[in-house]
Amino acid sequence: MRTHVLPLVRSFMDTRTHALSEDDDILVAVRRLIDEGVTDAPVLDAEGQVVGMLSEYGCLRLLSAGRGGEPPTGTVRDFMAERFTAVPPTMDVYFVAGMFLADPTQRRFVVMDGDRLEGVITRKDILRAVRSGLDDR
Repeated sequence: MRTHVLPLVRSFMDTRTHALSEDDDILVAVRRLIDEGVTDAPVLDAEGQVVGMLSEYGCLRLLSAGRGGEPPTGTVRDFMAERFTAVPPTMDVYFVAGMFLADPTQRRFVVMDGDRLEGVITRKDILRAVRSGLDDR
């Protein structure tokens, strides 16, 4: 009889978090999101603690922040969402898939071991876990 082991977040998460500082200039942060090809990134304070997420959606508020033809100014702190979802690296990916299904607006969850940022897990990472299970057949 074959024992089935649940795939864990730790096995499929991305340890490259693309983290930003809450004090980063917002236009520099937008360039990083674009250049690094990510839709959002965790935001860290000076002590390295996760304090929010900066998303493409939050950056759209830049359109209303410019005045008189001048480019908008501000820091990541001004545009980040302070609420974010964190999951532990020991959570199984099936549960995380359910979390994504429950909130289709989420594209990425922060992976934290206690207070420490370990990585991020995306919907694409969950699909890699599914593919891995199919490849085992």
